[in-house]
Amino acid sequence: MTRAPLAELSPSQPGGGAPGPAGTAARRDKRALILDAAIKVFAEKGYHGSRVSDIAREADIAYGLVYHYFKNKEEILRTIFEERWSGFLGAVEEIARRDASAEDKLVSVAALILNAYRVRPDWVKVLVLEIQRSSRFAEPGQIRAVGALFQSLARILREGQASGELRPEVDPDLACTVFLGALELEMTRLVLSLSRAEAPTESEYYLKVARTVVDVFLRGCAAGVRA
Repeated sequence: MTRAPLAELSPSQPGGGAPGPAGTAARRDKRALILDAAIKVFAEKGYHGSRVSDIAREADIAYGLVYHYFKNKEEILRTIFEERWSGFLGAVEEIARRDASAEDKLVSVAALILNAYRVRPDWVKVLVLEIQRSSRFAEPGQIRAVGALFQSLARILREGQASGELRPEVDPDLACTVFLGALELEMTRLVLSLSRAEAPTESEYYLKVARTVVDVFLRGCAAGVRA
């Protein structure tokens, strides 16, 4: 279902800087190194328990070099969300554009979200515990970013309604909340170690969970089904 691994969906973006390909590449690599180190530190110690010096130590660079790329710890956390989330949204958009049924698209989205924990566990932990459940998640830019995810999912549902696959009277915007709410709780269970992947493989387990979530969700939305 999900064709692009999250490792390829969340690159750090260039931050400008030295002219020429070599200088730009070096700056991009150093910036990415800092962000990756910050994700690991925030996941282990929590945002409030982490210091810039911890990030520099994890990245194995000079303390002052971090401030050459970022103003402070807050900007590092904001950049982690914006750039990683942008890659994730691109993957969801690619799924939404596919020539497939609404059910297949929803399974692909659910599998993408759940597999994020398998591929990027530290990033998911930071998102769930340090960003999503804090006042930072209410900033206008982050609200717009999350809104873009809802818009992509609502489009999948509206196209399913137009094709007759889904019930026309279901509010697609509200249905998105129900769908993502189920996935969010499962992600939280994974982060808190309340849910554990079972054999034979993690990827197969997450695909099974994705299909279960979509199956339960759609039985209340499928055409011809009435409560």
